[in-house]
Amino acid sequence: MSKNKTSNPDAEITELVSKHINNLDDKGKLQLPDDMPDWQKHVIRGEKRTRDAQSELSRTQTTLRASEASNDVLKGQALTVVPDTFQLNDDELKELNELKTNDPDAYRLRVNDLETKAKQAQVDNIKTLTDEAVTKANETFIAKDRITVLQEFRLANPDTVLTDEVLVNDVPPRFMNELNAGNYDYATYLAKVSEYLGTGKVIPGQGGGEEHNLSKLPGSNTPGKTAAENAGKKDYAKMTF
Repeated sequence: MSKNKTSNPDAEITELVSKHINNLDDKGKLQLPDDMPDWQKHVIRGEKRTRDAQSELSRTQTTLRASEASNDVLKGQALTVVPDTFQLNDDELKELNELKTNDPDAYRLRVNDLETKAKQAQVDNIKTLTDEAVTKANETFIAKDRITVLQEFRLANPDTVLTDEVLVNDVPPRFMNELNAGNYDYATYLAKVSEYLGTGKVIPGQGGGEEHNLSKLPGSNTPGKTAAENAGKKDYAKMTF
């Protein structure tokens, strides 16, 4: 009497993913058969995103360790640099040199005070430059992350096209305000927008305005070019994912 072969769903999914996950075009985009069931495509795309995220995390951690080490060295060197002129004008330098000749003790006190002020100025300047760089880096990350999330949303919802025109003109500002206030992440924002547009509204078809989509607007940190311009430089700390 023959026995029926017991199926192993986990093993079958693993085999499915292994078979297709490396099928990429020359731009690194996943290529799946047209006749493949949607649920299988969803599983493979999800695994691809997970692996990409893990690889990116590893690279980021390596880069971060190198950056932190370099930053510590450069910051330490910068803080020890005190300009010979103490950023004084010609008259102040002349007065300081005369003091050096006429009253060495007063000169030393004066120089000590100038060195302290110069070092503090260096600290303040480095902090300002660092804060600006961090803010810019985070704004860039937010823009790229939101573009990625929007692209994934479009893949998962091919019948709902969110063009710039729709996001700017048909979506109330309260959705973006709540997003930037940290009430929900960007994926939830898109789901809420899609639900809003689907309630008593006509959603644009596939042929309507894809040439203006957000994925072709690098640098935008809000959906739609106009929305991005109107948003200005918002506090990135309030933007949650």
